[in-house]
Amino acid sequence: MAREAAGLMAQLGVLLACQSFFSEGRSTVSPRKLVQLAAQRGYSAVGLVDWCSVSGAVELCEAARDAGLQALIGVTLPVLFPAPPRSKAANEAFPLVLLAQSREGYAHLCELITHVHLQSPEGVPLAVLQAVAGKGRGDLVCLTGGRLGFPTVLGERRELARAAQLLRTLRAIFPFNLYVQLYHGAAPNERRRLEYLRGLARDLELPVVAAPEVSMAEAADFPLLDALTCARLGIDVQTPHAERPRNDARHVSTPAEWGRLLPFPDALENARRLAERGALDLLPERLASPEPRLKPFQTPIGVLEERAFTALREKYAPDVLVQADTRLRQELATVRSLDMAGFFLTAAEVTDYCREHGILAAGRGSAAGSVLCYLLGITLSDPIKHNLLFERFLHTGRTSMPDVDIDIASSRRDQVLAWVEERWGQDGAGEAMVANRITYRLPSAVQDLGRALGLPPELRDRLSRALGRDFRHHRPHRARAAEVVFSEVLGDAPVKDALLTLLSRIEPGFVRHLAPHSGGVVLSGDTLTHHSPLSRSSGGIRMLAFDKDDVEKLGLIKLDLLGLRMLAALERAREEVLRLTGEWVPYGELPDDPGVWQEIQSGDTMGLFQIESPAQVQMTARLQPRDMTSLAHQIALVRPGPIQSGTVHPYVRRARGEEPVPDQPEPLKSILAATYGTLMFQEQILRIAVHYAGYSWPEADRFRSRLGKVEDPAELEELKTLFVAGAGLTCGAFPWEAEAVFTTCAAFRGYGFAESHAHAFAQHAYASAYMRRHHPAAFLAGLLTEAPGMWPEGVIASDFARRGVRLSPVDVNRSGISYRAETARGVRVPLTAVEGLSLESARRIVQERLVNGKFRSVEDFYDRVELKRDTLEALVKAGAFDGVDLQKNRREAYYVLHTVANAKPPGTHGVLTPKSESPELVELSPDEVLFLDLATKGLSETGRHPLDAHRGRLRDLGCLPLGGLKHGETVWAAGVVVAKQRPPTAKGFAFYVLEDATARIQAIISPDLWEAHRVLLRDARALLVQGVVTRTGRAVTVRVSRLAEVPLGRVQPADAAD
Repeated sequence: MAREAAGLMAQLGVLLACQSFFSEGRSTVSPRKLVQLAAQRGYSAVGLVDWCSVSGAVELCEAARDAGLQALIGVTLPVLFPAPPRSKAANEAFPLVLLAQSREGYAHLCELITHVHLQSPEGVPLAVLQAVAGKGRGDLVCLTGGRLGFPTVLGERRELARAAQLLRTLRAIFPFNLYVQLYHGAAPNERRRLEYLRGLARDLELPVVAAPEVSMAEAADFPLLDALTCARLGIDVQTPHAERPRNDARHVSTPAEWGRLLPFPDALENARRLAERGALDLLPERLASPEPRLKPFQTPIGVLEERAFTALREKYAPDVLVQADTRLRQELATVRSLDMAGFFLTAAEVTDYCREHGILAAGRGSAAGSVLCYLLGITLSDPIKHNLLFERFLHTGRTSMPDVDIDIASSRRDQVLAWVEERWGQDGAGEAMVANRITYRLPSAVQDLGRALGLPPELRDRLSRALGRDFRHHRPHRARAAEVVFSEVLGDAPVKDALLTLLSRIEPGFVRHLAPHSGGVVLSGDTLTHHSPLSRSSGGIRMLAFDKDDVEKLGLIKLDLLGLRMLAALERAREEVLRLTGEWVPYGELPDDPGVWQEIQSGDTMGLFQIESPAQVQMTARLQPRDMTSLAHQIALVRPGPIQSGTVHPYVRRARGEEPVPDQPEPLKSILAATYGTLMFQEQILRIAVHYAGYSWPEADRFRSRLGKVEDPAELEELKTLFVAGAGLTCGAFPWEAEAVFTTCAAFRGYGFAESHAHAFAQHAYASAYMRRHHPAAFLAGLLTEAPGMWPEGVIASDFARRGVRLSPVDVNRSGISYRAETARGVRVPLTAVEGLSLESARRIVQERLVNGKFRSVEDFYDRVELKRDTLEALVKAGAFDGVDLQKNRREAYYVLHTVANAKPPGTHGVLTPKSESPELVELSPDEVLFLDLATKGLSETGRHPLDAHRGRLRDLGCLPLGGLKHGETVWAAGVVVAKQRPPTAKGFAFYVLEDATARIQAIISPDLWEAHRVLLRDARALLVQGVVTRTGRAVTVRVSRLAEVPLGRVQPADAAD
C-alpha cells in the first residue's frame, strides 16, 4: 500500500509553464488544444505563460471551463538584471515566469507587459518589477525560469555567486512567492542540473516547484517548433543558436512521466498548491460599460429614457406610435436589467459627433434591429417597418457586448478615431483598438518555413505566386492538396517533402501575429490595463492583446467604427453636386424613383454598393428588386450561408412565381414567410431555436454562435440531439422533421447577414444607384477617388463612358488631388492618378500653381517644382504636359525634360538655361498612347480599349463583340480579364469577367477546363473563349467549352498568324 501511495504521489497533476502559439515562434499549439490534451491525460490545471503575452488567456479560461480544469494565467517576461562588472552592457536580460494569483495580479501582469511593449522592448527593468509587485504582495508568484532562466544559464557559466545574488534580489521583491523552477529538458546531465537547482534553492531557503516547459502538443511537432524558432530568429536550420530547441522534450507528456522525471515530493506538492491558489477565470458574469458625461443629479438610464421618448413622437406616425412605444419600453427594460444605459449613450455620442461635423455615418449590424438605436440616431433603418428582431441584438442573460457597427465615410474615419481617443483616451488608458489575429495561410507559412529551410527569397516568392487563387487561402495543414504547385516550382528536391511535412503539422487557425482590427474600438471607464496589455502597432495605433470575440467575452464595450469607402464616395459626390449646382442631396430622405429601380432591375449595377459583382448582376436580373425589402433580400442572398443552406434557388423560383411556397407547420411558417419559406437571415435561426425548439434567448444566441463555428462532428451531433429533443417537447415535431430543420440551420454555417444588416446596406445601395442616375459625373468622381468596389478604374470609366460621362486628361494646370466633376458630363483625372506621384508631391504642384500661376512649359514646371526624375518622367508619360506642350507630343516633352534635367537639379532657376529645342520626333501612335496611359494611370482618357488593336484579327477568327452576343448562341468571343473568382461554394467552377469596348460578360469555366488550363488562367490578361450564351437583361454569361490566351503585348512578326 505504501508503494502504491508513493506511486500516486509521484505524479505531476498540473502544468504551470505552458506556452501557446501566442508566444510568436516559440510554440506550435493553441491554448484550447493544450487544455484538451491536458484533460485527456489526467491533469487538473493548466497554466499559460506565453512570452510577453496574455492573448491566449480568454481562450484558455473558456476551454478550461468546458473541460472542467483550472486555468492559471501568467506570462514569461524578460527582466533586466544588473550585468557583472566590466561588462559591455549595463544590464543582462533573463526570462522570469510570473503567475497571477488574483484578478489584481492579472492586472499587474498587463501593466508589466504594457511596459515592455511601449517603453522597454529589451525587458522589464528591475525597478519597475519591484514597483508593480509591491502594489500587492500576494498577487504575483515568480518562478525563476526554465532552460534560459538565470539559474540554469549562470550555472552553466559557473557564475554561482551571481546566481545566488540574483535570487536574493528577487526574494526581496517576492518575499513569500519566489520559487526555483524545476524542469526536465532530456538533455545530457539533466539529473545533475536538477540537483544543482535544488541545492541552490536549499542554500537560500527557497521552495522549488515542478514546472516543466511545454510548447508542443506531441513529440512529432519538434521539427516544426525548430523551424518556427529559426524563422523567428532569422536563421535557417543549418545555423546553431542557443534558443533553438534541442529535442522533443517540451510536449504534453503524462502526469506519471513528469512525476518520474521530477520525483521531488515538495516540488510536486508546491505545483498543486500554486494551482489551487492561482486558479483564475477572466470571463465576467455581467457586462461593464463606461460612464457617459452627465450633468449633476442625472443618471444614465434617466438621460436615455428622456432622449428616446422625445424622439419617439418625432420619428413615428400616430398609426404606429403605440406599437413603437410598447417596443421601446420592452427594450428599455432589458437595458435597465443589464445596466447598459451607458453603452447606448456612448454609441450615440459617436454618431452625434459625426452628424455635428457633417460626416456621413450609419449604424448597422444587429443594432439595426433596435428601436432604441433608431431613436438615438445610431441607425437609420426603422426596425418596426421591416420587422427586425431586437433579441438578436440584446437580451437578458447576455454577458457579451451587443453588436454595434458604425460605418463612417472612410476618408474621415481618422478624424473620428482621433476624437474618440481624445474623448475616452485618459492619457492612453481608456481607448484602444482590438487586435486582429493574423493566422497562417499557405503563402505566409511558405515564406516563414521556407526561410527556415534555406529556400532563397526568389524561390519562396515564386512558390507563393504560383499558389494562385486555387490554394493561397488554404490553411497550411491542407498543403498536400497543392502538391502539384510545389512540384511545379520545387520539382523533386528533398526540400519539397520537408516543407510539405512541416506545413501539414501546423494547427488550423495557427496565429502568426497580432495586428490592429479594421474598426473595433474598445472604450473603458477605467484603465484598460486592468483588462489587457496595450501595445503600439507599426502604424502607431494603440492596440489591445485580444481580438473582438475575446473582448466581448471579457465584457468590455466595443464599437466597430468601420471606414466604408462607399459612404466616402457618396459624401464626396454630394459635395461635388453642391459645388456644381448648389443642391444638397439628403441621403436619408431620397425619393422612391421608378427610374432608379428600372436600372437596377436590368442588371445595370456597375459602381453600385453591394450589387455590382457578377453574381449580384445575375441575381438582380432574375429577382427584379422593386423596393428596399426585396433589395435587402437580394444583398443577403449572395452569401456563403444562404448558398450552403440551399436557400438561393428555391427563393428565386418562389419569388418569381415559378413554384409555390411549401406549406410548413407553425411556427416555421410564420418565421420563414417573408423569405418564401427559406432560411436567409441569422435572426431566423434565433427565432427557430426559441419558438420551434423551446430555447431561451440566451440559449438561442449560444446555439447560433456554436453552430456557426463547430467543426467537430461529435459537437454537431450533440447540438442536433438537444435541438431535436427541444422541438419535440415544444411543437410536438417528429424527430425526422426536427432533424431536417436542424440540417438546414447547420448548413447555414458560412457567412450570412443579419436581416438588420441587409436593410442598412440596401439603403446605401439605393443611394448609390440614385446618385449614378441623377448626378453621374459627381458620382463617378467620388467612385474613382474612393475606390469602394471590386472593379478597376479603367472598367468603371469605360462603363460611365457608355453613359456619356467622359474623362478629361490629367493636366499639370487643371488637375487637382482627387477626381473632380468639371461639368455634368465631364470628370477631370487628378495628379494622384499617376503611378508613383505621392499625395504630398501632388499637393506641392497644386500649391505652386495657386501661388505663382499656371505652368507655361515643361521647363517652367521643372524650375518651379522639386520632384524626383522618375516622378517627372511618369508625369510626362501620363500626358500631364500635353496641355502646355506646343506639339502635344509626349516624346518631345520627354526629350525636353531630360535636356533640362541634365543641366540642373529640379526646383531651381539656373543662370544659364540650356536650349531645349528637340529634333523632329515621330508622334506616338494611338496604341502607344493607350499603352502609356494604362501603364502610368491604370486608365485612358482617350476612350480606346486594349483589344482595339486586335479587333481585325479577332474578327477574322469569327469573334463577336461582347455587346452583340445573343441568347442561346454558341459563339467565339474575346475580352480582357477584369475580374476573377473561384469561390469555395462554387464546387470548383471559376468565374472570369471579360471586357471589350462594347460590354462585359461573365465566362463560366468548369473544373475540368480549369485543371487543364490552370497556369494559363492564372497568368492570362486576356482570353479567347468559345461557349453558349445566356442573356438575362444586362447579365450575360458564356459557359466556356474551349479557351486560349490573347497576347496583349506587341505582336512579333513570327507570331503574327497566331
